[in-house]
Amino acid sequence: RGARAQRPAPDAENRTGCVLSSSSEFPEGFFTPQERKDGGIVIYFIIILYMFLAVSIVCDDYFLPSLEIISECLGLSQDVAGATFMAAGSSAPELVTAFLGVFVTKGDIGISTILGSAIYNLLGISAACGLLSSVVSRLSCWPLFRDCLAYTISVAAVLAMISDNRVYWYESASLLLIYSCYILVLCFDIKINQYLMKKFSPCCTCFTRAMEENAEQQPLAGWQEESGPLIRKQSRTDSGIFQDKLDYSQISTSLHGLDEISEDHPSVFTMPEADMKRILWVLSLPIITLLYLTIPDCRRPFWRNWFMVTFFISAAWISAITYVLVWMVTIAGETLGIPESVMGLTLLAAGTSVPDTVASVLVARKGNGDMAMSNIVGSNVFDMLCLGIPWFIKTAFINTPGPIEVSSSGLTYTAISLICSVVFIFLAVHLNGWKIDKKLGAICLVLYLVFTVLSILYELGIIGNNPTGVCGN
Repeated sequence: RGARAQRPAPDAENRTGCVLSSSSEFPEGFFTPQERKDGGIVIYFIIILYMFLAVSIVCDDYFLPSLEIISECLGLSQDVAGATFMAAGSSAPELVTAFLGVFVTKGDIGISTILGSAIYNLLGISAACGLLSSVVSRLSCWPLFRDCLAYTISVAAVLAMISDNRVYWYESASLLLIYSCYILVLCFDIKINQYLMKKFSPCCTCFTRAMEENAEQQPLAGWQEESGPLIRKQSRTDSGIFQDKLDYSQISTSLHGLDEISEDHPSVFTMPEADMKRILWVLSLPIITLLYLTIPDCRRPFWRNWFMVTFFISAAWISAITYVLVWMVTIAGETLGIPESVMGLTLLAAGTSVPDTVASVLVARKGNGDMAMSNIVGSNVFDMLCLGIPWFIKTAFINTPGPIEVSSSGLTYTAISLICSVVFIFLAVHLNGWKIDKKLGAICLVLYLVFTVLSILYELGIIGNNPTGVCGN
């Protein structure tokens, strides 16, 4: 599984049971293996952390605002926009990582990162929402059930595909079909929600509570332009995805010390007042300056019509930054003797989910539990599409008619654990009285730590039967 099983060595080497490290697909780096072991590895970790910061800035300040304007110009409903363009914005790092795993490293790092970030989203962010919020957030049945069901089907489909260590074009196409069906459900979400409320509200108190809370929902603070068309209000459904994605830009400005979004958007070079925010601002100033000089800020009225340019340039920046990130993680993991899949399940997973974590915690603190949980579960459905796109392109147009070879032994257990985690989240919320509180957060945190430790022990060969080594080691 992971880096140790993604590229078979030549036939003579294959008989030894080893595989080529995917670091051979990247430049050699600026230190020799011995220099890295003697302390140079610290530089790699500094670069990794800085790349996390850079990805967050690009997504929050440029990529997501451009996606919001695209959705508005195309006239997409809030549900469809939230599950497509807005979800794509927060999942851009996972999408790029999936492409790198298929076309560059030819390994499983894309699979492990997406599955790893999904488990972090389900358990890690749920734990953060419960533990870091002083408000007990109420939840509704339908949004959580809808997203959990869609994601369980997606994960089961991926599990079935990788079980034979091969992915064919029709298998990858099925992922795209599943996501299309999910979008179709969102298009008719109002009618489905109303039908379920009428059908089950007499016997299910959570549906009754959802009907009452929907009638009391008020517009949320966000994009406020009285003279413009972009005014953000509460969604006509409980999906919560669209609102969270729109809130990212506001969250981003908050992280940089900006209090609100207005016609006269504050300069990115305005120093925040809080000490910790100043430290973050100073550290991020080089990348802020570089992005400011190369990407038009479509949040400003002058550059608003350049949103498509912003979209493509920011997407290119995300690709470049993610390439460097995967490169550094690959070399660092090889130096420490850690498989890439372990890094994907931990460092890459948490790093690429920083925007989702911040957004979910903030809305949970406001008591918007449905928004938080729908963002946690719903964005993961798009992550499965991240696997389907590169797999389909390569199997249908590049490797025709051959399949993609993947190593799936460990990933199978990961996928099964993920399905169990989805079921656990739903049952835990139900048994907890359909609310997010510190008790639910503590349980999710313990389960996430247990899963992470077991995954690392398996990858290191301490438990299970995972003896494959890297050629040359």
